[in-house]
Amino acid sequence: MIPRPIQHLLLATLHDAFAEWAASFTFACRRGCATCCTRSVTMTSLEGDGIMAFLSQENRSAELNGAAFFPAVNRTAQCTTNTFVDAHLRGEPPDEPESWDLRPCPFLKEESCSIYPVRPFGCRLFASLDPCAASGVAEMPPGYLAGATALLQYIEHLDNGGRWSTMVELLAGMNTGQVDAYGEPTAAIPGFLIAPEEHRLVEPLLQGLCARTVNGQTFAQWLQASRP
Repeated sequence: MIPRPIQHLLLATLHDAFAEWAASFTFACRRGCATCCTRSVTMTSLEGDGIMAFLSQENRSAELNGAAFFPAVNRTAQCTTNTFVDAHLRGEPPDEPESWDLRPCPFLKEESCSIYPVRPFGCRLFASLDPCAASGVAEMPPGYLAGATALLQYIEHLDNGGRWSTMVELLAGMNTGQVDAYGEPTAAIPGFLIAPEEHRLVEPLLQGLCARTVNGQTFAQWLQASRP
């Protein structure tokens, strides 16, 4: 298993590569636009570690004891990003939630993210070419969602032996020491759901990221080392 500090370096490298790639698009998103900041955001325990450390440093750990972070009752299992992709690649219907929890994220303060430096990648990828407050629907450029989804798969793959769930539920489990009960096991990358016409748009992101060096090895080598 890759040491946790290296995993965090790899996560930061992924964030940087994505930010540079996404900067080529012109999005309408601005500070104070919080339509996408809901309790449905998902993440891995690797990302959860970063949030927990941030809250501790800011003397905000007590927030996780609030009612907003009580573990859900009658929890239903969901498939992770990689198990979702695996089901599609095998032609099987994946398990999907019957509905999304669109209540505001508990970290949303005055329409701004109060954990912005350590927000999960599931938050970082949200973007829209047009303001979506009125319709509630984001308009993304071709290839953007495919590229972002591939990076979600990378993060889950890197968190080998970790857990995956909604941000709120996973933090609730991590805070109470019940993360195994409130998160699904992470899975390795089974392949990607990138349409042929999207390859030329997504390849610069994935190839550029995989060529980056972290602690003496390329990102691609670390991905291989993370494989179970």
